Amino acid sequence: MGKMIGFQNELIDLYHGELKTDYDIKRLTTWKIGGICKYVAFPDNESDLLIILKLLKKYNVKYYIIGKASNILFGDQYFSGMVIYLGKNFTRYDIKTENDIGIIKVLSGQSLNKIGKIAKENSLSGMEYLSFIPGSVGGALITNAEAHKKSIGDLVVEVKIVDNGEVKVITKEQCGFKYRSSIFEKNDFVIIEVTLQLNRDQQEDIDKRYEEAKLFRMEKQPKMPSAGSVFKNPDIGPAGLLIDQAGLKGLKVGGAVISMVHGNFILNEELATSADVIQLINIIRNKINDYYSVNLELEIKIFNN
Repeated sequence: MGKMIGFQNELIDLYHGELKTDYDIKRLTTWKIGGICKYVAFPDNESDLLIILKLLKKYNVKYYIIGKASNILFGDQYFSGMVIYLGKNFTRYDIKTENDIGIIKVLSGQSLNKIGKIAKENSLSGMEYLSFIPGSVGGALITNAEAHKKSIGDLVVEVKIVDNGEVKVITKEQCGFKYRSSIFEKNDFVIIEVTLQLNRDQQEDIDKRYEEAKLFRMEKQPKMPSAGSVFKNPDIGPAGLLIDQAGLKGLKVGGAVISMVHGNFILNEELATSADVIQLINIIRNKINDYYSVNLELEIKIFNN
């Protein structure tokens, strides 16, 4: 208890950004699932973020860092640590265009959708298919988000990170981008800022691809609260197709249901809990393992469970 009092006092003295206490995290997650968090911070600049990280380390307080919370299952139980939510204020960007190249520097909490619109407005190509992936730029880097075989890692020049309290800049090559993964999955790096390079193209071609991506999302993906694809696609084929072939579409546990539109989506149909979703995840994994001898790997992140 004394540790938390010390943490709280220093936080009030040193951190001047937005801070909420006893905050319902489901208000921030796209799944609309999760419990009450003791602290939720909404930093809007690098110095604010560094102050928080330093205090968390000093007092050994457990924490999670979240961008847009679009691929996170947060547990229903009370979380006594801190959530750092970057998707509200940690969003500034800068764009420079020269000849046929555009360079966008963006803080990690900004949405892919916003950066996609900015790129389109500046006749820059590369973000069209990524624009309709719900989530932040930083979150996209962690999983090397991909759509229509275009991944965010393809566009990265460098990434500014916090590594054990020290600010560093690492190159694209150091990020270890692979299918739906990167070094950020296995390390405690905090992504501060991303530099992307895009190429100029004909406006009508960019607009066409942008609208194609938008239409695909509208037609192929369900509308109810979710966290996108729950599982990574294994080598033998799309996870959604395997789940469909195993006859699992429409299966319900509590308020959670496997989508009839896309088998790799679990929807919050009616006040679903994290326990409901985890039970469905386990059922799917067991059934797919029985049918295909494949262990499905999670694409979502599970926090506070």
